[in-house]
Amino acid sequence: MERLRAFTRPTVIQISLGSDAPTQVLNYTAKKLYQTQDNLQAVVNFLANSIAQLPLKVYKRNGEASRQRDRESIAAKLLWRPNEDQTAYEFIRAVSIEYLVFGCVYVWVVPDAESLSGYQMRVIPSEWVTETKGGSVYAPESIVVSTSTGSFVEIPRTEFVCFKTYAPGSPGKYISPISGLRQTLQEQIEAGNFRKQLWHSSGRLNAQIVRPKDVQPWDDEARKRFVTAFREGWGAGGEKAGSIPLLEDGMEIKPFSTSFKESQWAESVKLSRESVAAAYGINPSLVWHSDTQTYASSKDNARALYAECLGPLIQMLQQRFNSFLIPMVEDENDLYVEFDLTEKLKGSFEERAAILQAAVGAPYMTRNEARADNNLPPIEGADELIVPLNLNNGVDNPPVDESDDTQKGQAIKMRAKSAADIRIKGQATEAEQNSIESILQKFIKRQAASVLPKIGADTDWWDADRWDKELTKDLLAKIDEIADAHGLDAAEVLHSEYNTDITRNYLEAMTKGRAHAINSRTFDDIAEALEDDEEPADVFEKREKTDAKRLGTSLALAAAGFAICEAGRQAHREDPKKIIQKVWVTGPNSRPTHAAMNGETVGIDAEFSNGARWPGDDNLDPDESCGCNCSTEVIYTEV
Repeated sequence: MERLRAFTRPTVIQISLGSDAPTQVLNYTAKKLYQTQDNLQAVVNFLANSIAQLPLKVYKRNGEASRQRDRESIAAKLLWRPNEDQTAYEFIRAVSIEYLVFGCVYVWVVPDAESLSGYQMRVIPSEWVTETKGGSVYAPESIVVSTSTGSFVEIPRTEFVCFKTYAPGSPGKYISPISGLRQTLQEQIEAGNFRKQLWHSSGRLNAQIVRPKDVQPWDDEARKRFVTAFREGWGAGGEKAGSIPLLEDGMEIKPFSTSFKESQWAESVKLSRESVAAAYGINPSLVWHSDTQTYASSKDNARALYAECLGPLIQMLQQRFNSFLIPMVEDENDLYVEFDLTEKLKGSFEERAAILQAAVGAPYMTRNEARADNNLPPIEGADELIVPLNLNNGVDNPPVDESDDTQKGQAIKMRAKSAADIRIKGQATEAEQNSIESILQKFIKRQAASVLPKIGADTDWWDADRWDKELTKDLLAKIDEIADAHGLDAAEVLHSEYNTDITRNYLEAMTKGRAHAINSRTFDDIAEALEDDEEPADVFEKREKTDAKRLGTSLALAAAGFAICEAGRQAHREDPKKIIQKVWVTGPNSRPTHAAMNGETVGIDAEFSNGARWPGDDNLDPDESCGCNCSTEVIYTEV
């Protein structure tokens, strides 16, 4: 950490476009080109932002067909919080910009006992590196960085990960993508300078003044006086600039200039954009809208962005992290990192969900195979193919293990339809949803009144423990009330007892988890608002007027869903001969993943294909459970 503090503000020694490339374009360094050339900056920022917004997750591999999301390893904690100053998004964006501008960037992995993971990751721009030492023609043994005091910090190869492009003929060096744009950027700079000179010239009219030859000739002094007076009156900053000049001696103003059309200004701008986009392997229409672009073409372009444009760069980053970063901080070799593309493949996500649904329901993929394809852990009883009756080809149904709730649930679907089904819906009432919403709104108002005056003061403005405890206390009694009402109703239909003492521990844990998630989101939104110079009060207003309703609906439905499933489990344990199933019922405007599960039926003790025991279950990631408005239906079949 002392070495890290030593070059908080290093002396920049080396600035270049690449190891073998000239160091500048018309005295513009690579950094200045990025800062001043709008087309270059637009492309680099678009690519860096697109990569940084992808969640970078750590998984643990359990064989070839099974993997599990990891949140507790050193690598997972380090990638979630790279250092004390940056979020994961900011860190990946910084690495991407340095790589895309300079073609090389170093990430220093520094031991730090005070951090969550025991390490920090810091970006070392290539222009900070004054020297490389040792090693081979392929990679140095160490790099040397100049500090603000004039001293040097040497970082060994075992403490940094290098991301760099390949320089043909020099495998140990790198080359910036900007080097291939030298001529295009030079023309763009020259054209910009020309237009700047044009607008700052003394005459705002693109014209010349013609004086007849048959009038009294001017001497040098008279000519100078006229030119000076004209420029002071009608030139840049003149008091008469923009008005029509009054001329004498028969003088005339005759326009003469080359128009932007004749100089192909628009075409040159388009060519510059296309050249910059081509250098980075991206379709220009993703960054700049074109007249010929349609909704279909924009959808295809967005779909191709992560598949073709960013695919190579994402793969490079993943492999460098997996090959060099993971071994630095972890002893296990079954961990790996992967960018989660699921959230960003918007153009094809619905199609992909439909395909997976068909694959799970058709006799060529098991549910666990589909789950492995989505980095989800396997579930018990999901390694057998599900064969609907219309695909059974008249073959007798396979034997069913009555002790396995999953197989039993599938068997019920294929039995004679003479059985009478009793269906119990785990749907929270509107009054129950409104009651949770009201509790959340009152809490948010109280929280805002306490937090807002403290922001900007020299005191900690957020007390996470206090808010988690208070919100848990506010919600728990109502959550218990909703669960008891639905659980007792379901037990009455199932002709069984419903023990509320069994439910208390889970409901308390669920409420604590939801309270923590709600408060954490509020804190993150306030921190982001402060960073963007926005009003924190707007965050509380949105949470109170918009989010409280969505969160109240989700909480009420989760409590009701849990209660009727618990009633079914207690009834089944009381009398194992009772055949009880549960069905996933999709809510309005649900996620595509949840819409694909509509009608999915499993045994009362089994999990649905997404790993949840009921909608809103804490088994799901927050991205899948928060705001879920799906519900559960319990089926009691009397044969």
